[in-house]
Amino acid sequence: MEQRSLAKNVTEVRIVEAAAQMFARHGFKAATTREIAQLADLNEVTLFRYFLRKPDLFWAAVESRLSRVKLGRELQTNLAANEAPTLVVPQIVGFILESMAEQPELYRLLQVAAFELPGAEKVIREHLGPIFDAVSAYFQRCAERGAIHRVSASLATLGILGSVIAHANLQTLAGGCEIPALGPEEQTAAFAELWLRALRPDGELVASAASDI
Repeated sequence: MEQRSLAKNVTEVRIVEAAAQMFARHGFKAATTREIAQLADLNEVTLFRYFLRKPDLFWAAVESRLSRVKLGRELQTNLAANEAPTLVVPQIVGFILESMAEQPELYRLLQVAAFELPGAEKVIREHLGPIFDAVSAYFQRCAERGAIHRVSASLATLGILGSVIAHANLQTLAGGCEIPALGPEEQTAAFAELWLRALRPDGELVASAASDI
């Protein structure tokens, strides 16, 4: 019984992994269950034993990717400890860039979910809500003590996320056009500088920790 259960779990993981790749590549409507089954090295009948409906398979693929997005321990600690924005903002940017690099299919799946299927907000909120809330709460506390402008904390969080993702999209859309390619550290520094200048009340990038606490 245990071996049978293990085999079932392995097969389900294969199906979900193949689905994530196909949906990210072709979108929900264009990706077929037959193609997904072929990529998973199964027949379509076996696929439907695990997922009766195509939307169920899609959401399983999305959740498999979302569940991998975790805040690092150091960033969690620094958010909770209200460390200075000069320390935390680069870490937030680095977290976003690292997540995108490690899971290139995730953002595409989220796009597909937003444009092709209802219910995306609920699934995304369930998995990414705690991360968003932790970062927003940090910015709210920073604003209350004067470490950043009194802006909407959620707007600041969405702004950082949106600008990083938009830049990645611009590079993709540009194709053969020449856009300077920056390494991860350079990108982190550039976005951090941009947002620290926008958020800090004095517009300065360097300040003593005491002035931020």
